[in-house]
Amino acid sequence: MLRKLFFPKLNVAAPGAGGRRVVATESRKPIGANIQQRAPANDAAQPAEAKQAPQGKTFAGIRFASDAEIETTHDLAQIQFFKVVNDEVKLGQHLYSRVAVAQTLANAKECILFADKHKATPDELTSVVTLLKNLGWALAGNGPQGYWLSSHLVMSLSQGHISADGMKSERDIARDSAKSALLASFMSIISWAYENNADDVDFAVDQQSPRSQIAFKIGGRYVRPERYLIATDTMVQMLGIAWQISRGGSDATFQTRTEQQARVELDLPPSKKMEKGARVRLRWSGMANDKGTVVTMRIQRLGDSARIRSLESAGYPRSQMDILRRVIHSEGGMVVFSGVVGSGKSTSLAQLLSMLPHDIKMISIEDPVELEILFMYQKTVTRDLQATGDDPAFVSAVRAIFRSALDVLLLGEIRDQTTGLLARQVAESGHTVYTTTHAKGALGVIDRFASPAIGIPREVLATPDILKVLVYQALLPVSCPHCATSPDDFAREHGLHGAELDAHQMYFERIHRLYDLDPGRFRLRNPKGCPHCRKEDLPELNGFAGRTVVSEMIEPDDNMLSFILRGDNVALTRYWRSLATGRFDDDNLVGKNAMECAIFKAQQGVIDPREIEPRFMAFETVEAKRKLMKELA
Repeated sequence: MLRKLFFPKLNVAAPGAGGRRVVATESRKPIGANIQQRAPANDAAQPAEAKQAPQGKTFAGIRFASDAEIETTHDLAQIQFFKVVNDEVKLGQHLYSRVAVAQTLANAKECILFADKHKATPDELTSVVTLLKNLGWALAGNGPQGYWLSSHLVMSLSQGHISADGMKSERDIARDSAKSALLASFMSIISWAYENNADDVDFAVDQQSPRSQIAFKIGGRYVRPERYLIATDTMVQMLGIAWQISRGGSDATFQTRTEQQARVELDLPPSKKMEKGARVRLRWSGMANDKGTVVTMRIQRLGDSARIRSLESAGYPRSQMDILRRVIHSEGGMVVFSGVVGSGKSTSLAQLLSMLPHDIKMISIEDPVELEILFMYQKTVTRDLQATGDDPAFVSAVRAIFRSALDVLLLGEIRDQTTGLLARQVAESGHTVYTTTHAKGALGVIDRFASPAIGIPREVLATPDILKVLVYQALLPVSCPHCATSPDDFAREHGLHGAELDAHQMYFERIHRLYDLDPGRFRLRNPKGCPHCRKEDLPELNGFAGRTVVSEMIEPDDNMLSFILRGDNVALTRYWRSLATGRFDDDNLVGKNAMECAIFKAQQGVIDPREIEPRFMAFETVEAKRKLMKELA
């Protein structure tokens, strides 16, 4: 009844809403009969075990509650504990992905262990118990002493992304049917976004209107489905519930008149499109405006749902892959991926790192860890960007890096003088830095790094082997190969005539003049779609089949370094552009910019050329610029 009242258009409980039925939080099945907990009178002061809890198997001398593995935060919330004490007991960092030690009571040195069933070995668990004993800690005397958890939950506990307070909030919500229904509806929205490959979800609270819009960034387009125009009061209540289970927020409650940041981790339930469900992290960013606030939630896929594809499948062509393969097999310097927000920089960087040999030591500092990378020691260091002075957590992590004998550092982003100095120090010490930054192009990375905001001196940037390769990438939609048509067929099928047909023909004549490409090579997206690509809920995306990378890549040579040192951007650009071939159907993209990479893919029929202009510039503008350059020459 609650959901019908709150969501007359959402139908969040109906099978037809997003193709699945969402079960309210309180009705979800607990982790199993082998793990039973007594209802606590006080969450913060209750032990983790129940006196009459049935015993599971003993492993490494530890009584585990069950052979079952806990996979969701909802199930983890049923276990009571005071806090995780990995840092206090000086547990080795290499064990953080395998074991989390939880104190059961605030005033007692008694604990339970959360362990990864697939990674933790008997020797490791025995060494942890010995460490605790030497420090005066004891395992729980009654009931279970340990619980098997999935990898992501162990890591989240160890790094503080999941806390006892957060678990208490989830239990409180589960006890209240109205709150539980709101949380289930929130999860339904996020599940729909996930199933439709959305990058962001916007909750646009309009307090001057009875209804507010939930919008989605999908395939580079900002869509506002009518079904997600809901009651404003309901949206505010829903965000308030979601804020209760968030982490890292500075405020106790959700506010509509102040900027807020936090993160929310969710276990999305199984559905037809997600047979095993999915683990996601939402990066919450609230921006107040005159009418209320817009809460943007960036969706980050975690665990199995964050499988890393190859760079080739992402869209990098042969010539650029040859450069990357050559670069990663040499030591030292910086490999930098740039692009706008949502351009897939971090994903491409993770794909590249997965190509590295496994006999090197890789460490990351990220805010936060987005994708799990095999054989890399990853660390989340959350920094307060509003604070002045050195960030103690970041300083501590940097000191640890230089004592760790690393080979490769993944630095999530270079965005200020602190991260710029770290990247410089690591690169100058002969190690390799893989990182991202925001810049307007591959050459724009140089000015970005040399700017006062980051402050890497040009003489450092111009030092040989410091800037190893600079990449700029964007994502453009792929036309559905089943229904995309040639320009001539498109004109016939859509009945173009008169001025409309003339404009259509002039458009492709201009492309022919600019790039000497046969218009018959292009394939235009069919806005009506076909059975392979049609989306009933999202007609704006009919005719598309995912996205592909378009990129520019620069491997600085000695001539370029001399221009960098002098700060001569005009000469630098002219020299780099002079390295390009004159053909645009050639997959040798050296000296060609990302727009020209997009043209190369368009003549292969992958991208509708009309999708290139909004991301870069109009072909008419390109023609005007070329004409001006000829006149100046």
